[in-house]
Amino acid sequence: MSSISSDLENAFGFAGIGRWEYSVDGGTLRLDDVCRELFELSEDDALSRDIVVERIDESERERVFGALDCLSAEGDEYDETFKLVLPSGRGRWLRGVAKFRSQPDGDKVIGVSFDVTSEQELLAERELHLAEMNHRIKNLFALVAAMISSASRESSDKDELVANLRDRVTALDRAHSLMVKTDASRPIPLGALLNEVLAPARSRQTIVMSGAEVLIPAKAITSLVLIFHEWVTNSAKYGALRHTDGTMSVEWSPYEGGVEIHWRELVPDYDVDAEKGFGSRLIQASAMQLRAEKVRRFENGWLHIDMRLPLDDY
Repeated sequence: MSSISSDLENAFGFAGIGRWEYSVDGGTLRLDDVCRELFELSEDDALSRDIVVERIDESERERVFGALDCLSAEGDEYDETFKLVLPSGRGRWLRGVAKFRSQPDGDKVIGVSFDVTSEQELLAERELHLAEMNHRIKNLFALVAAMISSASRESSDKDELVANLRDRVTALDRAHSLMVKTDASRPIPLGALLNEVLAPARSRQTIVMSGAEVLIPAKAITSLVLIFHEWVTNSAKYGALRHTDGTMSVEWSPYEGGVEIHWRELVPDYDVDAEKGFGSRLIQASAMQLRAEKVRRFENGWLHIDMRLPLDDY
């Protein structure tokens, strides 16, 4: 039996499961070596509830220890997942599972803790993707609404309206496809990329595009199209693409290792809400992926967006 017990003891450590015991009456805490390692506590650190509290993210302490303090009857269970703030700066999530035990030498909570960082990161990534998907769908509806309004103004009869809308929906499908499926071996000229993204929303607006030929590597296309798509959607909702007589220009110029893009549009009734929400965070995240530097400003009725995009690592 002692051999089996020893093997079980070792199995906890091999699996990265740390064990701990908390004395309810005395407030003392015991952690095994694995649990100390999870909390980044050395053998020289005096164990106390306070030092463990300091390791837990401040926003979660009340919940984590409130649940622990609520245990009061034999068999009460504790199950909490929380984020640590470690001296090393490393991000880590732990899950703690325990039960309340009434024993002759006093009431105790006996439990285990283990690393669930990878699971939490996957959950966060899934939530981000869901939010991004939801945002894209809302953007598609916004663009479709703008397309219908524009097509109705430009069409003199039903047949012309249907043809106008069909062309725009086809263009929207092409632009959307660029975000989800790209030939990894084929770069796309920047001008052609902009044309594809602008096509669903443009009608009779004055749109000038100019610049030397620049090829966008396939690996950068998805993030760049996401940024352009956000700009176009915001323009269709708040800016130049909202009006038949809108005015816009997009210019670009290559530099050694990249390209500078200058987006200008006349927006007399500019709405600051265009700079808020998930869309702005999505643009920021996409720009970070591209290592791009972006500046947005509004001056004298014109919206200016300047982006410096490095392409030398693709």
